[in-house]
Amino acid sequence: MLVACSDWDDHYEADSSILSSQQSTLWENISSNGQLSQFAALLKKTGYDQVLSATQTYTVWAPQNGSFDYDALSSMSDARVQREFVMNHIARNNYPASGTVDERVYTLNEKLMFFDGSMPYAIQGVGLSQPNISSRNGTLHMLDGKIPFRANIYESLNNNEYPLDSISEFFHSYDVKKLNEQKSVQGPMLDGEITYLDSVFDEHNDLFTRFAAFIQREDSNYTMIMPTNEAWHKARQQVQKYFHYIPTFEFMENTSTGSDQKKEKVTIKDVKYLQDSIVNGMLLNDLFYNNNLYDNRKLNNLQTGQPLQVDSLYSTTLSKIYSDDARRLLEGAQRVDKSNGIIWLTDSLRMRSWTTWNPEIIIQGENTQTLASSVNVAGTPERIYVAPGTQNPAVPGHISMNSYVEVQPISASTNPGVVFYLPGVRSTTYSLYLVMVPANIVSSLREVKPYKFSVTMGCVDETGTNQDRLRDWVAESNFVSDTARVDTIYLGDFTFPMAYEGTGNYYPYLRVNSTISSRERNDYDRTMRIDCLILRPKELDDFLKEHPDYKYDDGDF
Repeated sequence: MLVACSDWDDHYEADSSILSSQQSTLWENISSNGQLSQFAALLKKTGYDQVLSATQTYTVWAPQNGSFDYDALSSMSDARVQREFVMNHIARNNYPASGTVDERVYTLNEKLMFFDGSMPYAIQGVGLSQPNISSRNGTLHMLDGKIPFRANIYESLNNNEYPLDSISEFFHSYDVKKLNEQKSVQGPMLDGEITYLDSVFDEHNDLFTRFAAFIQREDSNYTMIMPTNEAWHKARQQVQKYFHYIPTFEFMENTSTGSDQKKEKVTIKDVKYLQDSIVNGMLLNDLFYNNNLYDNRKLNNLQTGQPLQVDSLYSTTLSKIYSDDARRLLEGAQRVDKSNGIIWLTDSLRMRSWTTWNPEIIIQGENTQTLASSVNVAGTPERIYVAPGTQNPAVPGHISMNSYVEVQPISASTNPGVVFYLPGVRSTTYSLYLVMVPANIVSSLREVKPYKFSVTMGCVDETGTNQDRLRDWVAESNFVSDTARVDTIYLGDFTFPMAYEGTGNYYPYLRVNSTISSRERNDYDRTMRIDCLILRPKELDDFLKEHPDYKYDDGDF
């Protein structure tokens, strides 16, 4: 009987100990454990003592004293300790260590962890020193060390390890946090308002959508070229020259008939803010790449110092960057792996200006949105579609988008004219080309005569005054097309004093007027057929003359 009673007492004391743990909250079990005092202090520093005292169920993997750098963590900001350490060791729901474990666990900071093993157990390779301390609101496991925090690309936009505060400051200026009430743990009512012990916020940033780069998502796989402060400031100086704005300028609206115009005075409220926003946005434009698409997949295995060998890369903004330019992007950069992809740290952004912030602009003749007005035209200029395979083989050349606009005169003795708006123009010099289509483009039976025409420009000068019908920038007053081909005619170089990109629906414009005299009516065709107008940055035009085999993204031209 005495032996039996002793056994019963021992059994009762063991169960009593277990029951004591089960009756206590996670916080009570952590704070009463002398081996977890450092972890407990950091929980209290970030307010998670209250979270782990609530009724919601959690699993906590708690590193023992001395198994992590407590002093370094204590010196960090509360927000950083919370996200990179505390939330990295807590998950919702119960994850006991029993039998064979093979679990994919998302911690409170949404990091994917692998909890696995069978006596012993580990999470992300860190061993459990004491598993399964049952608590009233979950399970506590003690660890031999801390779980490594792996930042994603978005979280790496900081100045913690590298000098990245320039790009980080701009990117985070668009941050918005919204309380997720379903995931948050409610606390007591205070003055009629709900309080939260564990506030879970959904992070949103308009730049994610603008650049189609959701670098905050853990289930994504991106590459980001990340410029250091040196690279950012150096590139800004280069890009700013393309975006010079005049605070007050005139805009000439061409009416549908072209016979009269409306002049409007436009004021930019904050020129510096507009320029900074545009320039910073342009710097980000081709920094993001989806590693799961196209030849971008080769970025997954590319290591520091290796040359990139691809046909082309597609940025998330769908810029197509061919092999030579793609290889330049990562030269001299350092690869750093992140939880949802790769960043490449660079001290110099090696984009060519025309691939990113000063692209070639192609104005399609058949686009009604850029066709501002027409004069002496028989009805509305007509959009003509040339189906693939129907182009007359005797007419060499390519028609962009397989379409052109046909501008017919109102009578046999009048000269038609059209005005094209030029959206997206930067404050830079362009080489202008007009692409004309001969009349026999689909049939050899059509009579073919050349076009004779003049061009004039309408834009503001350095003072913001709109100058209409500028002629002195062209080398010739009359151009004549080649009837033997789809003819790309060089019009001349023109420098725009002001950038129109970002100002809204305000554009410079180009007039194309037929200039056939009555004596020449049998020699030229008054009906003009215009494929497109090309505004090629002068620096690209010069580069192409020196490198005729150079490939770049020229749309469908």
